Amino acid sequence: MGVEREPGQEPLEVLLSRVGAAVTRHRRRQAARHGLTPTAIAVLAALDAEPEPGSAPSHRELAARLGLSPATLTPVVDALEAAGEIRRERDRTDRRVVRLHPTSAGRTHLAGVQSPSNLPRPAPEIEPALRAYLLAVLAAVEAEE
Repeated sequence: MGVEREPGQEPLEVLLSRVGAAVTRHRRRQAARHGLTPTAIAVLAALDAEPEPGSAPSHRELAARLGLSPATLTPVVDALEAAGEIRRERDRTDRRVVRLHPTSAGRTHLAGVQSPSNLPRPAPEIEPALRAYLLAVLAAVEAEE
């Protein structure tokens, strides 16, 4: 038999896994309420984060940024384009490259999805340390893959 622990006292690896799974379920529910998938939200958020209109990513660049294959991203981009959330535009200097841009409808939709969540936020003074820890765990896990 294993060691009995008080609730919330499990090893951090177990707690991280439980929290990650719970947050994933929460994000899926949030996305579904807005008729989107978590991947579609990630696409809209990544496109919305572009600082300058001329810096729109290509399909391939966006896939790499999101850690997806271009083939996996294609149906998501197709659906977002069909819904009027994003638009494709040929690069002016290299016509083989297609750049992705959010539309005003996409930005509005994203703002609604990203409205404050009911998930708790860490205290501002501990957020940098918590973020650094989570990024270190992520890097260690990804290094093993």
